[in-house]
Amino acid sequence: MLTKIALLVICFMGAINALPQDKIVGGQFAEAHQFPYQVALFYRNSFRCGGSVIDSQWVLTAAHCILEGDQQVTPSKLEVLVGNSDLNSGVKKFAVSNTFAHELYGNFENDIALIKIKKQFTFDETVQKIQLYTEELEESTTVIISGYGRIGTNQAASEQLKYNTMFVVSRKDCSSETGLNQNGLICLNNEPNNGACNGDSGGPAVYEGQLVGVANFVLSECGTRHPDGYAKVASYVDWIEQTIADN
Repeated sequence: MLTKIALLVICFMGAINALPQDKIVGGQFAEAHQFPYQVALFYRNSFRCGGSVIDSQWVLTAAHCILEGDQQVTPSKLEVLVGNSDLNSGVKKFAVSNTFAHELYGNFENDIALIKIKKQFTFDETVQKIQLYTEELEESTTVIISGYGRIGTNQAASEQLKYNTMFVVSRKDCSSETGLNQNGLICLNNEPNNGACNGDSGGPAVYEGQLVGVANFVLSECGTRHPDGYAKVASYVDWIEQTIADN
């Protein structure tokens, strides 16, 4: 079976070696406020992951973004940046009050988490929440992925948001490629030299303006012929809503 690589920024992944010199591989740069739900998660002032605003105090991301092994990263050392496609221009920074990884996360399964910020987002043209998609997507459906990602091995994260078009892979082919057979996984693919890369973890896959996936892992390297793994949001809507209601 191919090696699965979680998409944390390389500085948190000493085992990663040669990767393509790209962020979101292929695609193009986003315009200002094109993806107002997109966030950048920082840990100890260093870029770590992506995520999506889903409510006035809540961000959806990947479980491995808020954990070190099986231990919760100290929430006070995390910050959520929103508000612009350029990390250094007009961003809004929010302190984190708590994080919640899925209780069954492990072995690249249930890789989804919630982040609660201390103060509510103010929604305007720069920051907006995105609705959760609750249905199944058919094979070959087009979705949009976005993220800041690394520009290459041992290099800095991209300061400019990128996005790309991907296509839904059948569950049969997804299971065959990944070795995982679970309802909570959706695989996305395109031609080689397109896809997610290190630093895009937790970032969104979107269909018709609704959140369908959360970036989890790539197979072998970034932008290969193999599909990328995303947590399927529709499988976790109940967990998301219950976690928010309880906290």
